[in-house]
Amino acid sequence: MTTGKRFAQRTKDHSDERVLDARARAVLNALHAEPRGRVLQAYLRAMGRAKG
Repeated sequence: MTTGKRFAQRTKDHSDERVLDARARAVLNALHAEPRGRVLQAYLRAMGRAKG
């Protein structure tokens, strides 16, 4: 069950179709800030899977 579904069940608020949790929002913001061609590396870094 996703965070959005839990929120909708808990609050009985079904007006928003999707609610992102803090981690997902942080990852998406990090990816959006990266220049083209470096998004995959940023994703791996954000998920803690980067080879170093």
